[in-house]
Amino acid sequence: MTGLSRDVRYAFRTLAKSPGFTTVAILTLALGIGATTTVFSVVDGVLLSPFPYKSAERLATPSIQLPNQISLRRFPVPVFLDFKAWNHTLQDMIGLAYLGVRYSGGGVTKQVWGGWVTPDSFEVLGSKPFLGRPITSDDGNPGSPPVFIMSHRLWAAQFNSDPKILGTTLNLNGTPRTLIAVMPPRFRFGECEIWIPLSLTRDTFITGFGLAANELWTVGHLKPGVSAQQAGADLEVIAQQLEKSYPTYFRPRFKIRVSSLLDYFVGDFKITIVALMAAVAMLLLIACSNVANLLLARASVREKEIAIRAALGATRSRLVRQLLIESFLLAMASCLVGCIFAYLGLKVASAVIPQGSIPSEVTIALRPATLLFAIGVAVLTTVICGLAPAIHAVRRDLRAGLAGAGTGASGSFRHGRLRSCLVIAEVAVSIVLLIGTGLMVRTFLALERVDIGFNPANVLYADLGLPEGQYDTAVQKQVFFRKIIERVKAIPGVSAATVASSVPPYSWGWTEVVVPGKTHSEPWGATLEMCSEDYFKTLGRHLLRGRLLSQSDVDSARHVTVINETLARAYFQNEDAIGKGIKFSSFEMYSDWPRDAYFEIIGIIADAKNQGLQDPPRPEAYFPHALTGVGHRLILIRTDGNSERVLASLGREISALDAGVAVLEIGSVQSFLKHAYFAEPQFILTTLGTFAGTGLLLAVIGIFSMMAYTVSLQTREIGIRMALGAQRNDVLRLVLKKGLVLITGGTLAGVVLGVSVSRIIASQIWGVSATDPWTYSAVVVVILVVGVAACLLPARRATQVSPLAALRSD
Repeated sequence: MTGLSRDVRYAFRTLAKSPGFTTVAILTLALGIGATTTVFSVVDGVLLSPFPYKSAERLATPSIQLPNQISLRRFPVPVFLDFKAWNHTLQDMIGLAYLGVRYSGGGVTKQVWGGWVTPDSFEVLGSKPFLGRPITSDDGNPGSPPVFIMSHRLWAAQFNSDPKILGTTLNLNGTPRTLIAVMPPRFRFGECEIWIPLSLTRDTFITGFGLAANELWTVGHLKPGVSAQQAGADLEVIAQQLEKSYPTYFRPRFKIRVSSLLDYFVGDFKITIVALMAAVAMLLLIACSNVANLLLARASVREKEIAIRAALGATRSRLVRQLLIESFLLAMASCLVGCIFAYLGLKVASAVIPQGSIPSEVTIALRPATLLFAIGVAVLTTVICGLAPAIHAVRRDLRAGLAGAGTGASGSFRHGRLRSCLVIAEVAVSIVLLIGTGLMVRTFLALERVDIGFNPANVLYADLGLPEGQYDTAVQKQVFFRKIIERVKAIPGVSAATVASSVPPYSWGWTEVVVPGKTHSEPWGATLEMCSEDYFKTLGRHLLRGRLLSQSDVDSARHVTVINETLARAYFQNEDAIGKGIKFSSFEMYSDWPRDAYFEIIGIIADAKNQGLQDPPRPEAYFPHALTGVGHRLILIRTDGNSERVLASLGREISALDAGVAVLEIGSVQSFLKHAYFAEPQFILTTLGTFAGTGLLLAVIGIFSMMAYTVSLQTREIGIRMALGAQRNDVLRLVLKKGLVLITGGTLAGVVLGVSVSRIIASQIWGVSATDPWTYSAVVVVILVVGVAACLLPARRATQVSPLAALRSD
């Protein structure tokens, strides 16, 4: 221990004597460790421990996958009960109906999203309340006192974290209910703020904010040793027995898919996180290569010192230990600074991670696991950065080391090859990061150039929650929305307003269609949109043939429809569809839908995106919203640009018409598009671009330091060449040639590696190939330009070497 403590003190003194080297090495490693720890914190929070539930890794949720790429994620209550009773692969199945809740009490009236849950949900999830008691099976019995539970966030935001609130009665959707618990901060099951026990029978029907559902989102634990694929096959056998009873759900060629709860919420964002972890590992590799190069150069200079210590009796293991201790001290200091960088980086990461991409239960912080990871990375960097220089340093012949002048010139040939390899590795990894960034830039630009088929500028949407029992029928909704649209149109700055059933570029529902006289082997289908007459004007849609819906069509609920050109082309081929009939057969399941009715096609509208930006439009039909009371309604409003004034007036007009109507959500279509389609690519671009920029900077520093050190070691050789007649341009070409060899080698390796690695983010790029030649060419040009620039200053210094001074110093 005495020898070890002496080595540590000596290492401190040695590093203190070279403050420039020490500072550069610490900051370089700190960047790599800080970035790696930040991303690992995200991985830990999102992928390793996202949910605070019992056996969360086995929680899974089933869905119905249809051939038209539609996924149904909720099941009718009777289907849920049959799945729970008959399946052999999922245990502890629980259900949640996700609907709106308006609560009032204590002078406060608010509206939030809530979940009607099966009474055993809290027991299955293994979550204990922060305050109070959980919902139990007794709470779901008919005649039990009505109770509810609220989230910690709602408790803190609306009730000032008052612990005396337990036992308080609030009016929830017209029913007085007693608060029995407040859940912990991380409990957000179903993304809800309020949970209400569900009295579950085969006839259960839940309502909220004018919405009604007899469907449950289903979650259960996979039995030990059972895979999601096995569970899906098991449930599919049961579903096939129920197919005839529920044809709207179990349509021809359906599949049951079971996904883990993590995959359900995170989806493709999981690939994004893995790609970022790979990117930050590359950045750490660049940082380690840089520091290893610095240590190699320093070891060359210290060859005489090491030789003297060896001559005085120091063993090779003792010398290796000494050099590794110096590397370890650098790494631990870098770890400390890196944790500070990570703390700041987590603040930024939490702010820029796209909302909705990760479960709300996730917390991202510097937990003990991430701190241990940072220490582990520091130890790893010690080995990577210090081991090779240490071994190379002690391999030196003792007599040659004592004879050297201490300049390190004698060791340059032994160490030069390894330093060159490290620079090539830095360039190669930098190119990989730059390729990823370039592909994301191309994706972002491609998304911005997508023709969505309508003009989203200055279009607002307002999602309304209607009071219970007042606006349930088609006539009631038609009268209410006619009044509210008239009031909205009277607001200064509003140029058009309409009723719609979804926010574009999405449509409302999917139905099978029947066209008289047309035979086909595969089912025909179309998406549907319920709207009023100004829908097309509000969105700036273009009529191709025929006419649009009129106010008379909407008010009288005529059996007419406008179709998009994809539907006309797919189902009518070369015929003129105007005046033809079409039946939306799947909608006959609704009690108020006209039976065996054919709708007259009165117009054909130009295509617009209706299943997102990245997929082609599906066949789509638009019909008067007054035809049915089923389904959601919202308002779309086109303004003259002064959205804030319109939004302020909108709330007043809604309250003036009916104070019981709640505004659930309000915003602009452009912000909706930005959040839905641009937030995740922008996040990837920002983070990957930051890593790529940092990696490029470190690579440039590595090239510069390598060339500068090489020039300093070859001062005598350059002097002799110039004494023998070499011109300055000859020396310049000689040095630049060596630099270009390194850069070219790194470029070739980086391009080959980039082709393979770019496939990791293939699912995140769109509108561009993973091997896009323009991106690769631009990256190569960038690396060549900055690489040559990094070589230029050392090369110019080499041309200024005085032959006499160089020979005199030998």
